[in-house]
Amino acid sequence: MFIIKIFYALFWIVIGLGILKYRKVVYSWTGRFYWAEKYLGSGWTVFVITLVGLGFIFVSAAYPFWVFDTPRQFGDTTNTEITQSQTPIE
Repeated sequence: MFIIKIFYALFWIVIGLGILKYRKVVYSWTGRFYWAEKYLGSGWTVFVITLVGLGFIFVSAAYPFWVFDTPRQFGDTTNTEITQSQTPIE
């Protein structure tokens, strides 16, 4: 399972790097993002595309290390293992 996660991570890191390298080409495909130009200012569409590429890289680098699997709540110390010295309560 870990090898598959590494494969997926490398795939999406390459996608993120491609978005960063060819962000002007991606901009010509997608056009202007209306909300980015309106709320952030002129020329911010390319910056948003860069942030998307960086987001792909960050999430992909964290994925193989189980960062996004089985999130625990703060203070959750539940341990379901029973050792030999412990006896189950009936």
